[in-house]
Amino acid sequence: MKLKFLDVQNCRALLPDSDGLPTLQKLDECLEEINNEYPGSIKALIKTNEKSMIGFKGSKRLCISHIKIAQGVDFQERVINTRAIFEDRPYPAEFMIVQFFGNRISQKIIVPLQYLLKGWGNGREGHQCYMHYVSHNMDKKVNMETMQWKDSDSDNYYYAGITGRDWLKRLNEHIGEMRRGSAKSFHKAWRESWGVSNVQFSSYLREINLSYEEAMDWEEIMVDSLGKDGNCLNMIPGGFKGLKFLHEHRITDRVKIPLKERDRAIAKYAKQNPRKGIPNPFIAELWKDDEYYLKIIEARPKTLSHEQVILIRELHKKGYSLEQITKEVEAINQRQVKRVIEGKTYRRYH
Repeated sequence: MKLKFLDVQNCRALLPDSDGLPTLQKLDECLEEINNEYPGSIKALIKTNEKSMIGFKGSKRLCISHIKIAQGVDFQERVINTRAIFEDRPYPAEFMIVQFFGNRISQKIIVPLQYLLKGWGNGREGHQCYMHYVSHNMDKKVNMETMQWKDSDSDNYYYAGITGRDWLKRLNEHIGEMRRGSAKSFHKAWRESWGVSNVQFSSYLREINLSYEEAMDWEEIMVDSLGKDGNCLNMIPGGFKGLKFLHEHRITDRVKIPLKERDRAIAKYAKQNPRKGIPNPFIAELWKDDEYYLKIIEARPKTLSHEQVILIRELHKKGYSLEQITKEVEAINQRQVKRVIEGKTYRRYH
């Protein structure tokens, strides 16, 4: 694939799979339109990449720009919409791709644009730093023509992490752990959110090409900052502080361990201490929603459906015995029926 402005290898390393859609071609065409309308603007970013290769790393190589490119990809309709957004903001140029999967679920990926442009160098070298977000209560009526939407009182929950490999491959591993029932707060949050309406999953690549020590320092600062507002999904402190934490809690036999071993240690800590770690209000907020509560409860084995609970109450009012009610509604046993009648379970079913 021959592109004018984009580094194909870095794009493939840092962006999600396009499922055969020409997302990179559309992005490159958008860059050419920007460069023509604002002569030399994209070439200037490439020149900055080339000049900053020596003496600078990661986000320190980024320059301020008013350019933000948004790309919407609807996999069901096989539609791509790419447009430039010019904002008066003191931030580096960004590329944002929003993927729509139906059921009002979307995933947003944000990557600094310069990481994707020619002249940057090998984006896979060193360590990458990222943040993942779960946003609830999204009033997301997206116009695919204008690529504009608004958040309505969104509840955002955050996770900061680092990897020595491609960050989206690491995300896929997180998703695999989530599906296998991992007890980590981040995995529980994504798992509990999957299938809930008006939810957006966002991932933001923050740093690339850092040394191990630089990445660990970034994570430590970031988790400390996120932990202050109570919406952090990291189970333990970040960076080297987190390694000390695991050793002090006798999860590891030494402080200095590689990232893969740290991931296993965090999983062990989460399994042993499901209620510990940084306070996480996420699940509590979800359970306040009656629709979500009913959906999760009825998905569990050996639980009563909404219709069964209502029928139990109606039969009890008519004077049916516990034995009769249990047989009529096909409950597991009389104790299950009795707890419903006494109001000890299924209180939200009405």
